[in-house]
Amino acid sequence: MEKPWLLAMDLDGTVWDNLNISGVRPPYRRISDNEITNGDVRIKLLDDIIDFMEWCKTNGAIIISLSWNIKENALMALREFNIDRFFDYHATDYTPEKGRRLLEALKYLGDRGIKIDRSRIVYIDDRNIHMDEIKRLVGDIIFIHMWKDVDNYKKAKEIIYKNIIQSKSSRGA
Repeated sequence: MEKPWLLAMDLDGTVWDNLNISGVRPPYRRISDNEITNGDVRIKLLDDIIDFMEWCKTNGAIIISLSWNIKENALMALREFNIDRFFDYHATDYTPEKGRRLLEALKYLGDRGIKIDRSRIVYIDDRNIHMDEIKRLVGDIIFIHMWKDVDNYKKAKEIIYKNIIQSKSSRGA
């Protein structure tokens, strides 16, 4: 049986181009395949994000949102973009405590019989400000610092392939 792995995705600046969906008053409406608006602000999905999430799902990822946002705004944007279908759980809340929320997500999955080794957790964010807390509470995970470590999702796939997909038989669950 294939061992599960977790992809924890920040949203602002990582899934879409807006850096603060919490500051964009809903409701949102879709104006193109990759763009939504509230009438004042346009928000665009980042290039290749849908292909990236489809690839991760195809390769066994459990995907969660891990974002510092007003949850209702984030979920509404995900639904309007029609990408909410990729997410298995939302650890999004209007607090900076991403380490605590990642632990809660792991407990939620564990309560459902899904155990994920820390070495099989990938966290993608455009900022690294949460990593000290995550390392302290969760442990060593694979952190992809978007726009610093990689400049596109093709390169993020390469990191995941090397560290998760290619080495899945050598890692413990």
